[in-house]
Amino acid sequence: MLRVGIVGGSFAGTLHAEGWIKTGRAQIVSVASPTKSTQESFQSKFNCKTYSSASEMIENEELDVISLTLPNVYHYELSLLAISKGIHVVCEKPLAMNLEQAAEMVAAARKSKVHLFYAEQLVFAPRYQKIKELVTENTFGPLVHISHRERHGGPHAKWFRDPAMSGGGVTMDMGIHGIGLIQWLLKPAKVTHVYARILKIDKSSQVDDHCLMTLEFDNGVLATVDASWVSPGGVDDVLEILGKDGYVRADLARGQTMDVYSLNNAGYSAEKVEVNKGWLKISHEEARTWGWYAEIEHFTSVILDGTQSEMSGEEGLQALKVALAAYESAKTNQRIEVK
Repeated sequence: MLRVGIVGGSFAGTLHAEGWIKTGRAQIVSVASPTKSTQESFQSKFNCKTYSSASEMIENEELDVISLTLPNVYHYELSLLAISKGIHVVCEKPLAMNLEQAAEMVAAARKSKVHLFYAEQLVFAPRYQKIKELVTENTFGPLVHISHRERHGGPHAKWFRDPAMSGGGVTMDMGIHGIGLIQWLLKPAKVTHVYARILKIDKSSQVDDHCLMTLEFDNGVLATVDASWVSPGGVDDVLEILGKDGYVRADLARGQTMDVYSLNNAGYSAEKVEVNKGWLKISHEEARTWGWYAEIEHFTSVILDGTQSEMSGEEGLQALKVALAAYESAKTNQRIEVK
C-alpha cells in the first residue's frame, strides 16, 4: 500500500485523494493545507492526519508519494524537498513557474531515481484515449490539423489571478492542457514554432483570460489551442482531428451528459455551471470521464508495477516551454521558435 500525502486539499486535492483510494493500493496518510476547514473536511472524509505546513508534513511523515495540488509558486520547492526524501511526486500543471525551475525538478528526480509525474489528466480521459488509439491505427491517414478548446467562466480560487502565485493566467491554467494533450497525441513529434494572441478581457484581472495559439509540429501537423476564462455555461472541452482520410470530434464536457429540464433546484450539474434551473447538461461520473481516476491508477502502476510513465516531468517541461513561447509570441506579435 502506497502511503500518500496530499498538499492542497480543495478541488484537485479531493479528486487526487479519491483517485488514490479507488486504486485499492494506496492510503491517504495526511493532508497539508493552511485552511482549517479543508483540514477538517479531509480528516473527516479520509481519516488522515492534518498539517498546516506542507514542508512539515514532508519532513515528519513516512510517505511514498505526494500529490501537489496547490498554487503553482510552491511546486518547485516542495517537489525538490520531497525528491530529496525519496518521495515520488505527482505535480499538477503547470510543472513550475519557469523553465529553469522545471528543468531542475526533472534533473533532481532523474538523479534520485524518483518519479516526478506531470498530472495532465486529459490524456487519461477515456474518449481521448480512444482517439489516441484511432490515431495510432492510422484511422485518419496523414494528420493535417488538431484543435483543442477548453473554456469556462473562471477559475476555482483567487490565486489563479495573482501572477505572483500562478505565473500566468488562462494560458498557464487551461491552454497548457491543450498543449499537453496534443503533444501526447502526436508523440514523438515536437512543437517547432508557436504563434499566439493572448487577451485580458476582464480589465480588473492581473492576468490573461482568453488565448488562441497556433502550434507547428516537426511532422508537418498544425494545431490550435483555444482557452478561455470568460465563457459562461460551465466547462466546455472539445478535441477535433482532421486527417486526409478522416475526421473525429469528441466533446468531453457535454457529449456524455443527460439533458435535464427543471423548474426547481437540480443541484450540481457539471463543473462551473452557474445556474441549476431550466435546461441543463448534467454530467455522469464526471471525475472518471475527465480522466482523474485513471491518471492516478496509472501513476500507481508506474510506481508499484514498473509500467512506463505516460506523463513524466519531461512532458510537463515541454508543455511549459510551449506555453511560455506563446506568451512571448503575444508580447512581440512574432512567430516564436521552440527549442
